[in-house]
Amino acid sequence: MRPASSYARVPSLLHIAAPILFAAFACSSGDPDTQNPTGGPGGGGAGGGSGGNGGGSIAECPQAQSMLDVSNAPGAGADYPKPTLTATCTDTTFIVDTNGIPHYTFIPITPNPLNAQPGHYEITRDPVVAAASTPLPLLGTIGFAINGMPLFGPNEAGQPAQQAWGDPVYNGIMDPCMGHTADRYHYHALESKCLSPNNLVSEPWMSPDEPADKASPIIGWGLDGFPIYGPLECADAACSSVVEVKSGYEKIGDPTTDAWDAYAWKAGGAGSLDECNGHVGPEGDYHYHATAGFPYIMGCFKGTAEGAGMGGTGGAGGGGMGPKSCTQASDCTGACPPGSDGCTCADSPMGMICVPTCTTSADCPMGPMGQLVCQNGVCVPG
Repeated sequence: MRPASSYARVPSLLHIAAPILFAAFACSSGDPDTQNPTGGPGGGGAGGGSGGNGGGSIAECPQAQSMLDVSNAPGAGADYPKPTLTATCTDTTFIVDTNGIPHYTFIPITPNPLNAQPGHYEITRDPVVAAASTPLPLLGTIGFAINGMPLFGPNEAGQPAQQAWGDPVYNGIMDPCMGHTADRYHYHALESKCLSPNNLVSEPWMSPDEPADKASPIIGWGLDGFPIYGPLECADAACSSVVEVKSGYEKIGDPTTDAWDAYAWKAGGAGSLDECNGHVGPEGDYHYHATAGFPYIMGCFKGTAEGAGMGGTGGAGGGGMGPKSCTQASDCTGACPPGSDGCTCADSPMGMICVPTCTTSADCPMGPMGQLVCQNGVCVPG
């Protein structure tokens, strides 16, 4: 079952409306002022545009050092803009901006085109393990890779019906780097060789696998501020050997649809990671790992994530493609599309999400499939 919350308990109106209302958005602040140079764990510093480090020297911002330098990468192809990526820091915040173009050849997998889509992320530089984990939003951003591309959870949206909410990796709808397009290009899993500073080539998936005797570097960041490493890790603080970490989830059903119902995490099972797909490593720090098995990147948030699942750009955690996740109406201030009369928190097949409120249809904004209309105080497709 989906950890901590279910998408099965749904008011009938939102059960119908929410997948349609947000289909086009899902699979479907600091003041930096100097450019970030290269270097650091997991790859060179971010490149391809102006950026800065408002929190001191780059040596004091290992988060920014982890990002790839895509300024000389081949990019998606002759028909697309060159990728841009900047990574900067203030004393408390790690800030990333991207134009959403991958640094390697784009292979169309879905009918959705690849377009430049600005992404802006702000995450804490000092993450703390929360008292309780938080479920991932069913749609939208949960983090970003070191090339700036957004990370999504391990399920698709409600369309096509024959794969509704299914596991996109299991269903074979990912490119060789584990990405595909909806509103923008994003990942549901991570292929380490595609995110290596040594593989800034047109087809990095054709490169040799990463060395099995070397611990994986950081290849992404969760919106709660915790790093995401590849699957290989030192067995102890002295790194006397390297082991592959395993997901603790086991397949109990058919992941073609309803992925979260097809897997279950088992404490003390064969996997070495917790329900969020992370653990405290040999050096005493908590972090996530990208794994070969479900949930592939993250299973929940171990820390506190701001803006998970959000659409649009700007603000903490921006750059997502789904409705904002929420627990109460106050979480939804300013979270609905421009033109909304109001915004509230409601249960849906995507979990608790922010939806536009209304008194009449004149209060409703334009939706991805046309003008929304007011029904029972909520804006839905007409």
